[in-house]
Amino acid sequence: MSDYKDTYELYQSVLDEVHAPDELVKRIKAKNTKAKKSNRVKFLSAAAACLVAVMFFTLVFGNFNGGGNSFALKTSAAEIGGESFVEIAKVAPVGFESGSVIEGDKKTQIFNCTIPFAIKCDGRNIKSIKYIVENAVFLFPYDKHVSDSHVSDFLQKYRNQAAASDKITEKIESNNKIESYIERVNQYSSYTVSFDDQINTEFKDYAEMQAFPIQLLAGISTDEIISEEAKNAFADLNSMSPKTDTENGKSLSNEEYVNELMNDFGVIYNEMLGKVKVTAEITYEDGTTDSTSLRFSCLSADQQNGIVFGAKTV
Repeated sequence: MSDYKDTYELYQSVLDEVHAPDELVKRIKAKNTKAKKSNRVKFLSAAAACLVAVMFFTLVFGNFNGGGNSFALKTSAAEIGGESFVEIAKVAPVGFESGSVIEGDKKTQIFNCTIPFAIKCDGRNIKSIKYIVENAVFLFPYDKHVSDSHVSDFLQKYRNQAAASDKITEKIESNNKIESYIERVNQYSSYTVSFDDQINTEFKDYAEMQAFPIQLLAGISTDEIISEEAKNAFADLNSMSPKTDTENGKSLSNEEYVNELMNDFGVIYNEMLGKVKVTAEITYEDGTTDSTSLRFSCLSADQQNGIVFGAKTV
């Protein structure tokens, strides 16, 4: 974002080029950055350029309310907005677990997955960011909470990820943990990171995505209220095992079968992530705060790209 003074001068230069009634131009130039409410300005023959200038004033100077504080959530170089989902990660369809629970005549199917939470906050005068998740939990796979030798080897292999994870503070353990073999104990409902200690990375391959220091673990089951589409996807996955039906072409070498499988994965991921909400609470250097929330979606699932996840602000 450009410096305030430069932006203000740019705004003034735009007004200088506007051919509109002098009275209207004087009114706009007289405005300050306190975002005061005013009655609608009425005019008859203002040029279209003047309308653009008024919109420019509203959009730009609205962001400087509060002494120049501002923020935006980003993934890699893309800013996450509220109109459409922005891709935040893509993973190979291996980071999930599924199973069944049978109680009497009732069979409940369960599906859990992890996705990298590669969100960064950018802006001005930001001190720290707290992320709070609902209907999912945060995992920090590089936390030093286990002293086994194989874990030490693992942390040594991923030294940069472990160092980044160490800078994440104020992790709050979740009261609503997800039954999972991926991680049973160390599940968190929120964490805080300082603006300067955020993890800055751009994914280059699936391995880097899977190794990201912050993961979201979410789950879904047929015991919940889910859509008919999700119920059908669960039923398909339960009946499409290549181990039990290879005679009918249900094998991973069959392209049509794999496409059906990926489509069902996409439906279930989308249903599961549709329940998840993450709220970002921003604290500025002057002690004031701001916040926004994220919703998630499975944008696509296919052989070429794997499973692609998106987020948008709400």
